Amino acid sequence: MEVAIEYICFICIIVPVIMMTITMTGKARLLIGSMAMGLFISLFSSELSGFILRELELDDMMYITTTLTPIIEEVLKAIPLMFYAFMVSKDRRTLMSVAFGIGVGFAVLENIVILIRAVMSNPTSVSYLWAFVRGFGSGLMHAVTTMLIGVGLNFIGNKKKLILPGVFGLLAMAATYHAIYNAMVQTDLKYYGFVMPLITYIALTPLIFHKDTDKKGKKKDSGGKEVTG
Repeated sequence: MEVAIEYICFICIIVPVIMMTITMTGKARLLIGSMAMGLFISLFSSELSGFILRELELDDMMYITTTLTPIIEEVLKAIPLMFYAFMVSKDRRTLMSVAFGIGVGFAVLENIVILIRAVMSNPTSVSYLWAFVRGFGSGLMHAVTTMLIGVGLNFIGNKKKLILPGVFGLLAMAATYHAIYNAMVQTDLKYYGFVMPLITYIALTPLIFHKDTDKKGKKKDSGGKEVTG
């Protein structure tokens, strides 16, 4: 029986991550747990994408990576984030941390599987440059798209009329961003594609530390509590 590389990598990573999650408390546990969720989603999306590709008999890589996989991966990554936002907390900083954790967990497993396959097929194709591109490119891209959804969910807040169109718009935005990145890295614009996630990450980072201000000019944290001093 052929051993699936994805499952071997998943088990090797998820076991110590779960063990670490048990020993953590508070926000640390939430962040590590988010990464564990991202690992599982990466494995599940790989299986789901493979099943759909086999059923539809698709082999056009450009079409697959710019149409099918962005939608599947972004929707699956968003499900636990939306559950947390609507059932637990809409705090912006927390949502962005959970979103980043999910995206990083997803990217870690994906990058390791791709690395192993690259080494098995052609060891010389892997280099330090390859590693930086995977880390700052596709690796960061998965975290950025989920963070965008987290920011949007915080904006939607308790506005019931915005929930359905807002969620649909956020998923469409994340999938489109993902598709644009995948398309660019397969063309002559690949170098612009590689830096796109880093630029977006830099633009999003200030939102984590930004303090809201109400109409009276009082500063509030992302959870809505008044900040004194």
